[in-house]
Amino acid sequence: MMGLNDFEKELKSTVKSLSPAIALILFFQLVFLRMPLPEFIQIVLGLLCAVPGFVLFVQGAKLGLLPIGERVGTSLIERRALFLILLFGFLLGAVLTIAEPDVRLLAYQIDKVMISDISRGEIIAVTALGLGIFALIALLRIVFDTPIEYILVPGYLICLILVLITPEEFLVKAFDMGAVTTGPLTVPFLIALGVGMASVLGGRTRLKTGFGILAVGSIGPIMAILIWGILRGWL
Repeated sequence: MMGLNDFEKELKSTVKSLSPAIALILFFQLVFLRMPLPEFIQIVLGLLCAVPGFVLFVQGAKLGLLPIGERVGTSLIERRALFLILLFGFLLGAVLTIAEPDVRLLAYQIDKVMISDISRGEIIAVTALGLGIFALIALLRIVFDTPIEYILVPGYLICLILVLITPEEFLVKAFDMGAVTTGPLTVPFLIALGVGMASVLGGRTRLKTGFGILAVGSIGPIMAILIWGILRGWL
């Protein structure tokens, strides 16, 4: 259970981390922006809500997402359920991407700023499909102890080739969405899952085998959106 001391410690750490950004916002408001007071008050209220919200989220991840992710990974390996590993990896990657706050915020910004027929739901769905497939591949890498460069190098080479034939409007979307998929919801669960799987595989270290799952998973959204852009150009 989260105690008062844990909450206070996390709160101090969060305030310390966010203080430079908050100070910069205040500086630009006073010197350059000079937004109307009611509008700026709304921003300040948003920041005040974000700080305790972030603290609660981080503590929730430590107490809930990390332990259950590690336990699920351990259990699947102990049962030698390869099909369940594949199915769970795909579904987990896709569902976490759909729920990821960073993904939803970026999709909202794309939908709001860019004038196109690309819907917010469409780009989230394609991103989720890409991460789901490559989360599955990342878990298979752990099971079969495949060197990570055997996946990263061909994966990014394929992405670079796709860049040459993908419509320009999809390029920035692809790489931005690939970056934000590694957000505060996806990271703790997937890493804990990989560490849990690695912990019961003989002759391997948790550090070497369990990490790298996000490096592999990040290829998926980039590749999926690039391919999606090509297919939309043909249709």
